Amino acid sequence: MKKLTTFLKKFFLIDDTPHKVAAGAALGIFLGIIPGGILTAIVIAWIIRVNRLSAVAGVLATNFWTSILIMPFAAKLGCLIFGVNSEDLIKNFNQSYSADLKYFFSETIILKLLLPLSVGFIIIAGAIALAFYFLIYFLLKYKKVSFR
Repeated sequence: MKKLTTFLKKFFLIDDTPHKVAAGAALGIFLGIIPGGILTAIVIAWIIRVNRLSAVAGVLATNFWTSILIMPFAAKLGCLIFGVNSEDLIKNFNQSYSADLKYFFSETIILKLLLPLSVGFIIIAGAIALAFYFLIYFLLKYKKVSFR
């Protein structure tokens, strides 16, 4: 039992370098917006060796409601990048509700709905995560904010 407790403390240790804490939080924020989930954040944070607790905190801070707030901006950005009319995107989105499975995997849904939305979400989530990385890093490194 003591080994398990020690392992869990080390696994979720927040007493880490400012870079690792900020990178973990940024990863969690990114995965919370696109949405990726807590388990995904833990696994990716473990693989790239950033702080897992701050990654989980980032996911929890940016949950499903954040994705809904960001969706209009992601749609506009995706439409701008792919040259899709936003009215067409809304029409395709509304048509997907009553569509059968064959239509759901059609070019219209994949290329004209999912691709612009996905790219818009990834770019906006990346920009927000990057901004929070620098903010958290600055606070930890220069303002000596501590989690202890």
